[in-house]
Amino acid sequence: MPETRAFFRQLILDFPSRPEFRFDNFVVSEGSEFAFKVAGEIGSADNLPYNTLYIYGDHNLGKTHLLMAIGNQLSETQPGKTVIFLNGRDFVEKIEAVRSEEINHSVNQLRDVDYFLLDDVEPVSGKPQAQEKLYHIYNTLVENGKRAVFTGTFSPEKLTATESYLTSRFQWGMTAEIKPIDDATTAKIIIKLANDIGLIIPEKIISYLLIRIPRDFISIKNSIEKINRESFIQKRKVSLSLAKAALNLP
Repeated sequence: MPETRAFFRQLILDFPSRPEFRFDNFVVSEGSEFAFKVAGEIGSADNLPYNTLYIYGDHNLGKTHLLMAIGNQLSETQPGKTVIFLNGRDFVEKIEAVRSEEINHSVNQLRDVDYFLLDDVEPVSGKPQAQEKLYHIYNTLVENGKRAVFTGTFSPEKLTATESYLTSRFQWGMTAEIKPIDDATTAKIIIKLANDIGLIIPEKIISYLLIRIPRDFISIKNSIEKINRESFIQKRKVSLSLAKAALNLP
């Protein structure tokens, strides 16, 4: 598929990519259990009643993690499959930067793609040309029995400035919401991230963090890294005062 790869050359991730994004290290919460299940299925099961999956939820809750886990899993279990991973913003910028005939030719080549993974569909809002091309990509994939996975912040019916012909396609397959992380899962994430870098955080400090830091993965990760850095600087074990100093909390 040289034409397509030439068109998307700087936008495609070759799998395995960023090995930290795997299914076996995704911390599953009650609010992400279903999304985790169907993401695993679409990258492994043969006889599914759907060929497309749309995962939505707030920022930094694990959508990109699941999308990349699909690609990494395919590279290990089905290395012969052709997988394209694109960011929505890059997709829109590329579509708007080249001639229509070049776009049409490259979109036609997508009939040979086995998996089309598009992370963050929101940038296509208000972009008629990008929406039209994504619509044709979707139809081409489904007609040829291929699979596509999309992520977005909002559910398909709540996408603004997006044509109904495209939002309806997002709803044709399976949709799965990732909901905010609960206390138990946040605690598991704190413990896991701390263990990964050899940091011990006492239970009372974890309880304190649960009511003080935002409930998204990036914020949790940044907090743990700051505490670890402060612990190293002070050459002390993690205490409440050390955690407060690291995070600039009262």
